[in-house]
Amino acid sequence: MKRRLFSFYLVVFFCCLLMVSTLNSVAEDKVRELPAPQLVTDAWMLLIGYEADPEVIKSLLPPGLEPHPNNMVVMNMYTVPDPSQTSGFGAYTLTYLTIQLKGQDSYIMGSETGEPGRYFVAYFNSSEVMRNFTRKVGIPAEPGMTKQTKKNGKLVSVLEVDGKPFIEATVDVSEELQPAVGGHLNYFGLKKINRDGKEVLQIMKYPIPFVVRTVKTENPKVEFKMPEDHPLYRLKPLKVKWASYMKGSFVYPQAQVLKEVEAK
Repeated sequence: MKRRLFSFYLVVFFCCLLMVSTLNSVAEDKVRELPAPQLVTDAWMLLIGYEADPEVIKSLLPPGLEPHPNNMVVMNMYTVPDPSQTSGFGAYTLTYLTIQLKGQDSYIMGSETGEPGRYFVAYFNSSEVMRNFTRKVGIPAEPGMTKQTKKNGKLVSVLEVDGKPFIEATVDVSEELQPAVGGHLNYFGLKKINRDGKEVLQIMKYPIPFVVRTVKTENPKVEFKMPEDHPLYRLKPLKVKWASYMKGSFVYPQAQVLKEVEAK
């Protein structure tokens, strides 16, 4: 009798383990297939604009997108340490590099001029959930961890890839928040699909609404620490033009197909 009871309890135990495992798997699948849009709130971001080699910039853009005459790369480095700051992504860190575009200006509230559009050329995210979400819409997501420290008005932001320093930025920042600024930023990416046996390039557009409050940011420095034979090293700064440290909320929107081009 005792043996039968033991066998019964053992079967029940393994059935429970199987159910828990199945539920966890389903939950993970649902998390990894997050719907758009997704909201991020109160993220402290360090944006830096710098000039890069115009020939390199041009070579990194797909057909249908032109570089802005300013030859500007905009880099954003930030962390979201609290899962409650997002509507589904959870905690994550991110560093991305974008190229400013000609003819794709976005709307800035209260301004007669818009901000140039930005094309994603690199995107290093610590969250598998976000990498999966962004890759599906044409953002070139790779693993990477961004770490930030602030002491005595000096902010140090480091992107690590494979556990090694990849990009390091430093700035002097104040504590006083300026009045809020809002608008939309037009971001772009490239998605490859197969149609009738042919590879088609889809230029994707992500119109991102935002509200931010900046603090005084001075003396920006950027150093590329990746190996010189890494493809991204060609996009190293020639001259850092500006930096802005800000607290902002924004939305990862539903992606739009701007244009399609058959791959050569």
